[in-house]
Amino acid sequence: MFDVIICGAGPAGSSLAYFLAKNNINVLLLDKFRFPRYKPCAGAFPVEMETFFDFPLKKVIEKTYSSMLFRKGEREFRLQLGFPLAYLVNRKHFDNLLIEKAIEKGCIFKDGTEVLKIKGERIITNSEEFRGTIIVGAGGGSSIVRRDGKRFKKIGMWLKTISADIPYQGFKDIIFDFSYTKSGYAWIFPKRDELSVGLGAPPCHLRDAGITFEKLLVDYAIPLPETIHRFTYPTFSSRELLTWKNTLLIGDAASLSDPSTGGGIYNAIRSAYLASKAIQLHLRKGIPLSYYQRLVNKYLFPKLTLSECLRRTFYSFPFTIQALRIGKPLLLKMTRPNPLKI
Repeated sequence: MFDVIICGAGPAGSSLAYFLAKNNINVLLLDKFRFPRYKPCAGAFPVEMETFFDFPLKKVIEKTYSSMLFRKGEREFRLQLGFPLAYLVNRKHFDNLLIEKAIEKGCIFKDGTEVLKIKGERIITNSEEFRGTIIVGAGGGSSIVRRDGKRFKKIGMWLKTISADIPYQGFKDIIFDFSYTKSGYAWIFPKRDELSVGLGAPPCHLRDAGITFEKLLVDYAIPLPETIHRFTYPTFSSRELLTWKNTLLIGDAASLSDPSTGGGIYNAIRSAYLASKAIQLHLRKGIPLSYYQRLVNKYLFPKLTLSECLRRTFYSFPFTIQALRIGKPLLLKMTRPNPLKI
């Protein structure tokens, strides 16, 4: 019998496993894939995220940036900051580091283990059955924990992406280009030995994804990749219930990706941190698990709700680069480091 069983070993699940295991909570972490595994992802997150961990992320950080370049057509706008803004990582290495650290603290990790059914405290997988006092859904939009929550509403907004990682050194800037799709953008993120390039938008605005992606590559004179990845994941659209009975949801399973940027790593780990606090209080002091909902309501939902309002306003404005210039003070405020402390 485990104190906590976490279904999904991405950044949300693996960081929660680490936070709990280092506090002597008996944790089982499950994932249907074998690790280390490739994960389609631009791999960017704010530098403040390293404050959640008491071990260095340096060995998996490929680049650090303090500026961003925004484009639409012939217009462009550079946001130059007086402090480091973002780290870029390869998700294969980043996710594996989090898992390794969780295991070092005592977490039991079983990869290649697919959760097939959940019955109260029982987790039935493709290989064996486990029991846990608390069950955590951290398996993204397709999380079986989310699907089995009968009181749970359907995901409100999805983001469709097409991307590739290309061995190429022709760029120095992080680029966001709004020329290729409505209600979305193209990205070009230079990393240590490769270029992450892709497109992301709601599915209805990215129907001809392959053709549009090829045009992006041609316009920027980027070599055609050997492999292209297509991936759809949920983003925040409105506040919702994230805990019931002995169960809670974190990360993409809770639809916590930022609706204006599409970034999910940061809020995945923020939600894991909040969940770790609620779980410890529940196991040790009997405080209801619903305390996690109160923490998310206070620390995550307000900024996500603002981001959704900004997304709707931004994409309804006819001159997006002008909108960015006008909104520069707000951009600076939103991007300034603001570590989460409870």
